[in-house]
Amino acid sequence: MFRVALADWLKRHPSIRKTAGRLMAALPPSVKMGKQFWYWYSFYRQSESWSPQRMREHQLESLRNLLRRLSDHSFFYRERLSCVDIEHLDNLDDYAHLVSTTSRSEFADNYDKILSDDYRSHSLSRSQTSGTTGKALQFYHTTEDQAREWAAICHQWSRVGYQPGKSRRVEFRGLTSPGSLVDYFPERNMIRCSILNLKPDNVRHYAGVIGRHKSQFYHGYPSALHLLAQTIVAENIAFPQPEAVLLASEEIYPWQLQSIQQAFPKAKLFAHYGCAERTVLAGWCEHRREYHVLPQYSLVEIDPESSEIIGTNLYNHINGFVRYRMTDTVMNSDFEPCPDCGRPYLPRLIDLGGRSEDYLYSVEKGWIPPAIVTYPLKSLKAIKEVQFVQDQREAVVMKYICHHRKDDARLKTELDKIRVGLHGLFGNSTSFKFELSDDFPRSKSGKFKWIVCKLDGGPSIRDGKKEHP
Repeated sequence: MFRVALADWLKRHPSIRKTAGRLMAALPPSVKMGKQFWYWYSFYRQSESWSPQRMREHQLESLRNLLRRLSDHSFFYRERLSCVDIEHLDNLDDYAHLVSTTSRSEFADNYDKILSDDYRSHSLSRSQTSGTTGKALQFYHTTEDQAREWAAICHQWSRVGYQPGKSRRVEFRGLTSPGSLVDYFPERNMIRCSILNLKPDNVRHYAGVIGRHKSQFYHGYPSALHLLAQTIVAENIAFPQPEAVLLASEEIYPWQLQSIQQAFPKAKLFAHYGCAERTVLAGWCEHRREYHVLPQYSLVEIDPESSEIIGTNLYNHINGFVRYRMTDTVMNSDFEPCPDCGRPYLPRLIDLGGRSEDYLYSVEKGWIPPAIVTYPLKSLKAIKEVQFVQDQREAVVMKYICHHRKDDARLKTELDKIRVGLHGLFGNSTSFKFELSDDFPRSKSGKFKWIVCKLDGGPSIRDGKKEHP
């Protein structure tokens, strides 16, 4: 846990963090990135030319190793896997037949039983899901697994020329430090620009900062990059042109791609799809705008009845995600290798069916992308689900559902924290009202729309027909 504590300490001392970052930036990539990163990066590059049969054999070997450890150290999985002869498991179809799926709610309800009984003997990194609908799960990965995760992402980005440790990147995702438009991370060859206020003057400021930084790759939420691109085109801003735009964390729509391509006509566009649980990672290949699942990373299935993605994290033995239901669906898929790139990366997710949401509006900062709205919702205990509704420019209503055991003191604390977090995103000119609800209108699958914006004149992820006011 020392690394986690050190990272938290450095966040509280930004000047020291900046100095440490500059010192790390001077190191050669072979040292700066670490041995584990380069081991996994090399493995991904070598194995992408394997045959589908060899890849399946590798998945089975990794799966058996995982299930052994879970059976030895997790009470929940010891019971769930009692009917599986792990040593003789040699067929992925048998695995899917013998092992039940795990839902998000089941994981949350059985967290203590799922957690490995030797978790204290490992260096761990706490993680959580995005917080969409107020259902953020909290769990652990081993600290060493961070290198594998980053190597997998860089392996995918290499398809559009990204070189880990060398390429310069600007992020249009996440939050910057309070009061700062731009944060600098020299050890990562990266800067982060605030996406909470993409007014023309700020975008012009970003153009100068990015030009001086010589950033070659733009990485961000599609919704944020769409807003950035709209401002660049509408205001005719001379903005530095990247080699590629890296899209992540949200479903992508054709109208967003058109807007981004209009602002950056020579840039390659690349998208990847993943999750905090690390049960799936997939990215476009060089030739097709369809997602190719990385099979060395996880084992991915598609439910034949519901089309839901089911993923198994092949490396997390601390709190295992085994046949974990993602709730995301695939409208069109293929289980044969891509005829253009030829990689054994299966299945191919040709058309994802994610949740469609709206933007919310801030009088002070403009349109707020849905991915950013999740930030104040990441550590909820008393609140089970939330829904934002906006029909006035100066006001937002947050409806919420509590868990069965209502803790009034904890609920008040959470609502106060959410209000502070929302004002940090929207500014003080927007008022927030909280309403307790019994339930929300849902589809047959149980899903509901968690952001509903009824304002005219805004960019809508629902239909893509609205534009900036």
